[in-house]
Amino acid sequence: MIKRYLSILLAISLALFMWACSDPEEDDVEAPATPANFTYSGSQSGDGGVYLTWDPNTESDFSAYLIYRSYGSVDFTLIATIQEHFYLDSGLDYDTEYSYKIAAIDDEGNESGFTSVVAVTPINLNPPQTPQNLSIKAHNLPTEFQVNVELTWSHNTEADFSHYKVFRSDVSDLFAANAASFVDSTTDNFYVDENVTPGTTYHYKLIAYDQGGILEAPAAGPVSDTPLEVPTLVSPIDGNPIDTTTPTFHWVNVDGAVKYKIIVRTSSVTGDIWESTIDAIEGAAEMTITYPSNATTPLATTTLYYWFVSGYSKDTEDINVFTPVTGFRTP
Repeated sequence: MIKRYLSILLAISLALFMWACSDPEEDDVEAPATPANFTYSGSQSGDGGVYLTWDPNTESDFSAYLIYRSYGSVDFTLIATIQEHFYLDSGLDYDTEYSYKIAAIDDEGNESGFTSVVAVTPINLNPPQTPQNLSIKAHNLPTEFQVNVELTWSHNTEADFSHYKVFRSDVSDLFAANAASFVDSTTDNFYVDENVTPGTTYHYKLIAYDQGGILEAPAAGPVSDTPLEVPTLVSPIDGNPIDTTTPTFHWVNVDGAVKYKIIVRTSSVTGDIWESTIDAIEGAAEMTITYPSNATTPLATTTLYYWFVSGYSKDTEDINVFTPVTGFRTP
C-alpha cells in the first residue's frame, strides 16, 4: 500500500515538475507583416522634403515602424522609429536621390521583411511663405539695458526653410530690401536691433529664404517704431515745495509718443497711490495733468511725494521709455 502511494506521489511530482519547466505560452518568434502600399506623396514632397505613407499595421503585438534611408539604393541607415503610418523626411538636398524602405517590429522585437524601395529626389519647387505675424517693439530703457528695437514673428515650417534676412531703413517705410538696407541674417523667429538711436524712427522688412538661397518669399513688413527720447520732467521737481495738494504736473512732449502714464508714489521706488494715462497731443511742446481733488488717496500736507512718467510709441501696454523719478513736497 505504501509502495503504491509513493508511486502515485512520484508521478504527481514529476507531472508538476514538467509543467513548471514548460512555458504555457511559447515565445513569439513570428515577425509582423511587411507594411503594405509603401509610397511617397508627390503633392506633399519636394522643396527638400519627402513625405512617405503606407497602410497601418493592425496586429495586436505591433510596436513600431523602422524607417531606413540611403543615398541611392545601398548602405541603408535607420533614421527613425515611429508608430504613425506616415513620415516626413525634411532638410534634404534638392538634387540628391534618396531611397527609402521600411519594416515593422513587434513587442518581442521581431522585425518584418522590408518593403520595396522608394526613390525620390526632393527638388526645389516653391519659395518659402512670407513670414507671418511680424511685430515690432521699440525701447529706450537704459536702466534695464534695453535701448533697442525688437522684432518677432511666427517661424516658417517649410521642410527646406533656411534662414531670414532683416532689412532696415531710418529714412522711409518705402524702401527696397537689398544690399544697401540689409542688417543681419537669423534662423530664429526674433531679432533685436541694438544699433539704434533714441528719437529715430526705424522701418523693417523681413524675408524668408530656402536652402537653395534662390527662391525667396515676398517680404513681410514694413513695420515701424521709434525708441522714444526720454521726456524731461519740468515741474514739480527735485523735492521742491509746492503750494497746493492738487499739483499740476508738466513734462516735455517727445516726438513719436502716442500716450503717457503718470505715476505718483510715496517713495522713490514703491508705494504707488495714483496713476493716470493721457493721449499725447501732437505738436504740443509740453504735456500737463492735474492731481484730482477727488482722488481716492488725497495728498497729505507737508509730505514728500515722488512722480515719474512712462511713454508709449504704440497704443499698447508695452513701455517704450520712462523718466527718472523726481520729488515734490506739499505745503
